[in-house]
Amino acid sequence: MSIMIYSLIFIILIELVVILYLYISNWRKSVKLDSIRSSIQELANEKAKVIAMESIEKARKEAIQQSRAVISGKVYEQFAPYMPNFKHNPKEARFIGSPIDYVVFDGLENNEVKSIYFVEIKSGKSNLTNKEESIKKAIERKAVYFETIYINND
Repeated sequence: MSIMIYSLIFIILIELVVILYLYISNWRKSVKLDSIRSSIQELANEKAKVIAMESIEKARKEAIQQSRAVISGKVYEQFAPYMPNFKHNPKEARFIGSPIDYVVFDGLENNEVKSIYFVEIKSGKSNLTNKEESIKKAIERKAVYFETIYINND
């Protein structure tokens, strides 16, 4: 009987060793997985930072480019009456700026206005805005009127 007890104890010890081995093996794998997860997270964070910095730099460059385009457009608007392709007398042009750049009173210098032009200055590849397009359509429909408003001093 004592051999049986020893055998049983030996089998139990072997099972405990196997269980301990499996536990340590799983623990090592868990530590490796945690390390891998941590490394992946660090790499992802670094990549996100790089992408964010590239996006910010791209946005800055685009903002500067857009700003330059707007500023040069404003300069062209102001000097347009003195440019060769402006077909009206600069003295008869009145800068409004918004929503249309100029109103030209053709013949104003001779005190006899023959026609009135609404002039929008564009540079580069810019197109008419929705407001400018609606003004153009109103003019084309001849929905343009003259109104006199008298102010009473009472």
